[in-house]
Amino acid sequence: MLKSVGMALLAAVVMASFASVSFAAGTGQMDIQKLWEGSGYATPGKGMRTMKMMKMMDADGDHKVTKEEFMAYHAMIWDKMDPGHLGQIDVNKWIGQ
Repeated sequence: MLKSVGMALLAAVVMASFASVSFAAGTGQMDIQKLWEGSGYATPGKGMRTMKMMKMMDADGDHKVTKEEFMAYHAMIWDKMDPGHLGQIDVNKWIGQ
C-alpha cells in the first residue's frame, strides 16, 4: 500500500511538473526554474521533500539519501509504470487506466 501511495504521489508531482514547464522564448529549451518549482522537490517539508519520502528512498537506513538511492527509487517507480519495459509510458499508463 505504501508503494502505491508513493507511486500515486510521484505521478501527481510529475504531472504537475509537466503542466508548469515552459520553454525559453525561441530556444526550445525547458525553463529549468519552472520545472524545479513544479517538481515537488522545491519546498522542504512538502511534496516530495518529506521525511516519509526520504525514508522510502533511504535504502540502507543511514538517514541520508545518496544520488544512487535517489535514482534507484525513481528507477523503481519507472519500472512499475512501464511493466513491459518498452522505454515509454503512454497516457493510459500515466493516469492508471
